[in-house]
Amino acid sequence: MAAEARAPSKSPAPRDNTARALIDGAQRYPIAARRDRSLLGPAPRSVHALVCDAAQRQGLVCARSLGRAGLAVGLLEHHPNAPAFHSRWCASAGLVPDCGSAPDEFVEIVLASARRQKAGVLFALHDGSIDALRARRSEVEQDVALALATEPALEIAVSKTRTLALAAELGIGVPGGVTVRDEDDVRAAAGDFGFPLVVKPGTSWVQSGPGGRRLACTLVVDLDEALAAVDGLAQLGGAPILQEWLVGSREAVSLFRADGRIWARFAQVASRMLPPLGGASVVRESIPLPADVTDAAERLVDACDLDGYSEIEFRRDATGRPRLMEINPRLSASVEIAVRAGVDFPLLLYRWAAGEKLQQSPTARAGARMRWLGGDIKWLKTTLASQGRPEADGTLRAIGSFCSAFLRPASYDYLDRHDLGPAFAATSSWMLRRAHAAAPTRLLDLSTERSL
Repeated sequence: MAAEARAPSKSPAPRDNTARALIDGAQRYPIAARRDRSLLGPAPRSVHALVCDAAQRQGLVCARSLGRAGLAVGLLEHHPNAPAFHSRWCASAGLVPDCGSAPDEFVEIVLASARRQKAGVLFALHDGSIDALRARRSEVEQDVALALATEPALEIAVSKTRTLALAAELGIGVPGGVTVRDEDDVRAAAGDFGFPLVVKPGTSWVQSGPGGRRLACTLVVDLDEALAAVDGLAQLGGAPILQEWLVGSREAVSLFRADGRIWARFAQVASRMLPPLGGASVVRESIPLPADVTDAAERLVDACDLDGYSEIEFRRDATGRPRLMEINPRLSASVEIAVRAGVDFPLLLYRWAAGEKLQQSPTARAGARMRWLGGDIKWLKTTLASQGRPEADGTLRAIGSFCSAFLRPASYDYLDRHDLGPAFAATSSWMLRRAHAAAPTRLLDLSTERSL
């Protein structure tokens, strides 16, 4: 039976929302030199939630979602110019080390921030920060509730090999493929499935050598490319998998599960991704829950006992049959479309981690569209530079689909008329990067003109 959520036990205090103070603080208090001054500007006495990875799009979604619910939200990031720092809902902004290059120091600063601000719930939104916190999970959870599934569930969800094996046991469709151990496996896969083939890592994040990194999929069109891609992943510790290439639509079902039941469901279809082969959603639309993928997704998370938020991705094959790609057991970059369609996953995640009673989420509104404009510009640039590759649309089609998107009603990532600071910050940062990248060329042009 639905129950009212308990009122938060902590009272938020006033905050410093001055963008200039954030920038000045980042310059004055470099995190590596002054651990005790890791927070930029005066912090509130307490926050209800502390959100790592504020530069991720879902970090901004968390700040807005929880802030609108009356919760004080502290944000952490190693980039001092994260757009979310400029949100009206940012109660405090703190710099932390890069979780990839300094995972232990990252955890230390996060824990110090949680203690200082008496945070009730900690969100981690990036594979690297999750990996760092999981390595010291028992220590972390002595100070703050971690909004993350249990370790046994995560062990399955973050491993593509284990996820696909479990799905096959459950009778859920999976792509044809093999885990690669040597060159013979590559040649066998090429003979069984033909080219092109997808080379993907067994896990998206690896921590090895001087630092951690996120690994991506690669589409290969011949044996030489396949061997090179497999060798590259293997050297990084990525446990390569070779899969057949599926050309159908990419559909994802997002679920919120707790106490053995599903509290919220949402489905979307992505029309463009970055990278184009299958990265983050660039243009996406909410859709009615497809019966086949929704059933498969729910059976899979039940079998994993995966509580909290998860996004389960599928690709349809040439016959329209859905095939499982992966489970993403953290708030995804595309989660804002779910919130705008009426399913507030970040707030559900907070209430679950805080031990509050949950309410069944309403049915999402179908037909909501969102576009990540910066990602779409990168998609177009990448596509035009990849002409002739199987994963790249033709030049006219790519330009046409990019331009026609402006004619269809859609919401845009970062842009909220009630919270314009992040959009201005993201746009300014993009323009500065473009100007910086173009500066050497311009100076060379001027030098050449003078010499002439």
